[in-house]
Amino acid sequence: MTITYLGHSGFTVRVGGRLLIFDALGGVEPTAEDRAVAFVSHAHADHFWPEVRRWRAAGQCALVTGEGVGEGICLKRGETAEADGVRVRAFGSTDEGVSFLAEAGGARIFHAGDFNFWSWREESTQAEVDEAEALFEDMLSEMRDMRPDVAFFPVDPRMKTAYDEGALRFAAAARPRLIIPMHFWNEPGAALAFARKPMPPGVSARAMVEKGGSIEWT
Repeated sequence: MTITYLGHSGFTVRVGGRLLIFDALGGVEPTAEDRAVAFVSHAHADHFWPEVRRWRAAGQCALVTGEGVGEGICLKRGETAEADGVRVRAFGSTDEGVSFLAEAGGARIFHAGDFNFWSWREESTQAEVDEAEALFEDMLSEMRDMRPDVAFFPVDPRMKTAYDEGALRFAAAARPRLIIPMHFWNEPGAALAFARKPMPPGVSARAMVEKGGSIEWT
């Protein structure tokens, strides 16, 4: 498969003769020949690009969204669907919308959207941290041993010392073969630092920080 970074939490994955587009904010324009499926995890402006509506109306892609977006095939936590031959399951989010597991070309790709352990330890009370942890662990319990081939997961430097705590816990529970950090705003150092950390057995981490940059992954 070919993975391309579009910026922030946006990626494309070309696999099995299809183009999967996740939370794009630019940098891509699918054609009918791409057999594209676009995913929008939720309606936050840093994840939802209104251009996807035009793509869908023009027949350039199928569209799968999380609840609250109100476009295309709209999924809630636990729901499944098929979009132009791509199987999709919606998992939970600790913010708005959902996270997605998409299966195409024999590959399983997970995009977390805004699912994360939003702990904000430096500015939250212990009760608030405990509440955030309980919510995160509840969602994570459904992802244990998921074993996606690729997972895109937030590492947010605004949380300071806890910037990658959710990603590390996800890697240990879901055991993706490759985890790629996202949602690091304009601080690529957070993604690079995460990718240098030891990962659980069978899990690799790789940072993609240049918009338009691509990697090949088998």
